[in-house]
Amino acid sequence: MRAFLNQLAELLVEPWIDPADELDNAYRTADSGMSHWGRFVWAAAISAVVHAVVLVVLGRVVHEEQRSEPPTQLAVTAFKPEEELELAEPELTVADVSDEPADSPLAAASESLALTMADNALLESVDQPLDFSAPLEIDLPLPDVSGFDMSDVVVQTGTVGVEVREVEGAIDRLTDEIMSHLEENRLLVVWLMDASISLAGDRNEVAERLERIYHEIDALGGMRDEALKSAVVAFGQQMQEMAPPTTDTAAVVNAIRGVPTDTSGVENVFSAVLGCVAQYQRERHNEHRRMLVVVWTDESGNDADRLENAVQFCRNNAIPVYIVGPSSMFGKQQGTMSYKHTDGKTYPLPVDRGPDTVREERLRLPYWFGGNQYESMVSGLGPFALTRLAHETGGAYFIKDHAADRTPFDMDVMRHYTPDYESPDIYLRQSAASPLRRAVLAAVDITNQRKVKGTPRLSFAPNGNTYFSEMREAQETAAYDTAVLQQALAPFGARGLEAAYAKEHSRRWRAWYDLTYGRLLAMTVRCYEYNWACAVMKAKGADFVDKKSNRWEFKPDPTLHYGSQSQRAAKEATRLLTRCAKENAGTPWALLAERELKDPFGFRVEEKYVAPPPPPKKKPGKPAPPPPASANQRRTEQPRKLAKPTEENLPKL
Repeated sequence: MRAFLNQLAELLVEPWIDPADELDNAYRTADSGMSHWGRFVWAAAISAVVHAVVLVVLGRVVHEEQRSEPPTQLAVTAFKPEEELELAEPELTVADVSDEPADSPLAAASESLALTMADNALLESVDQPLDFSAPLEIDLPLPDVSGFDMSDVVVQTGTVGVEVREVEGAIDRLTDEIMSHLEENRLLVVWLMDASISLAGDRNEVAERLERIYHEIDALGGMRDEALKSAVVAFGQQMQEMAPPTTDTAAVVNAIRGVPTDTSGVENVFSAVLGCVAQYQRERHNEHRRMLVVVWTDESGNDADRLENAVQFCRNNAIPVYIVGPSSMFGKQQGTMSYKHTDGKTYPLPVDRGPDTVREERLRLPYWFGGNQYESMVSGLGPFALTRLAHETGGAYFIKDHAADRTPFDMDVMRHYTPDYESPDIYLRQSAASPLRRAVLAAVDITNQRKVKGTPRLSFAPNGNTYFSEMREAQETAAYDTAVLQQALAPFGARGLEAAYAKEHSRRWRAWYDLTYGRLLAMTVRCYEYNWACAVMKAKGADFVDKKSNRWEFKPDPTLHYGSQSQRAAKEATRLLTRCAKENAGTPWALLAERELKDPFGFRVEEKYVAPPPPPKKKPGKPAPPPPASANQRRTEQPRKLAKPTEENLPKL
């Protein structure tokens, strides 16, 4: 037994010894008095014990390793959040405003807005206090949204566009909303009134109508037990509390009438919404009231960078926002409103009324030849930022326009073309993920950065000395436009994006694709054909021009001369624009497509000859004046001061 233990200890001390060799060694070193089978059993027993010990040791090691480090195939990797997409430049970058002068008076005229002077002004000068002090000032940044408790009320998205014609209609709709909320909760209504001069008339009408409405609400029991409180806050560049929360309806009405005029022209509407919610938060909680904000404005606001803060803040606190505002401009930020000044004259003044989506989606591409440029076209939808605020907070956006500003498009039709009122970040992500949307927006950015010129020169009265240079200058204009158009066409590829068009679910984006791509192709063909016509006329000889052809009129014509490339592009442009007009009837996209199709893409030149007038006959002239008395004496004139035209101090709406 002692020998067995000694040999076993040697094996455990030297585990690197091969077990097969040790089995043979144990057999040979066994007691010589043992039989053959006895030696074999002795060696087998020692080997079995050694292997058992080794297996136990290995088992413990493996167990410890499994506890400390899991196998590779079972390892859990940390989840990496989706990285924010970065959009390539210049596809989705809003172009900077250019102050560069136009290349020529003709180009300047073609690029300018055709402002229509209305006979009856929408606005007139009003005698309003211009002192806009701000006793209620909200220091920015406002309180963190996360600092307030989440309401248990589930916020349902609201209405994106309800058209009302008059102030009375808007107030009546708001009264219905107020009464609906009063059926379930005590309520605080905050009237957030735009203090700009352009809303002076509306504010008086609101006060008159609201005075009658409050009497009706009182008759229905809405004022019982102080169930309804109201506050009035004016906003412009700053905020001013005109009436704190009160049950005194006369004080509320008088406060709306007394809103002073803010002459800054700045409307920080989203900051005002945030300020009101923060200002009345404690009172709302202490009195267990629901809060409702009514915004009355006629512009889209100047602080859209605070939109998402306002949306989140109001949703977290279950505060619906109802907005009475203008319809937006189609595809652009700024529109105009006629204003009758104190001098009796009517002026078209700029106002911000758009765009109807996160950013501009319309090409900055002028139309050629005579006709409406449709620069200031009302979309029939609300401005994106204001509409998103109402939609996401469970309120409603009521569209109220002056008669001259109302859209010609049917609201029921335009509802099929509303944008997705998602956040700007989601809009950009979705646009970047879609080749069709990405191409449209890239083309828009290019035409914003490099403006395409308007209608080129169409009438010429050349002579043998000038005709060549005149045609060369005309070709340079077409060459510049062609270069910009080719750059804008590049995102659409060589054959367009019909596969992406088939997958696009949005009517709005399908309409933008047909209109954008179709117009770019059509204008490219026009540039090709105009260049061809200029080249033909440039080949005229000086003798021919002086004797047979010196009046040239370039006219649109269906015949194309540039070649097969021009013909293919014209065919595709016609198909796209026709599809746009047919599938989007009654919309701005159809109207603009039809405008492009109004004139054919080719050119012909109508020539005629007008004989130059004979040189004037010499008439007997008067004798030359006598020379001055002295060679150093010079004729001088007294400087005359010209009357400086008076400039009217027009307000900012």
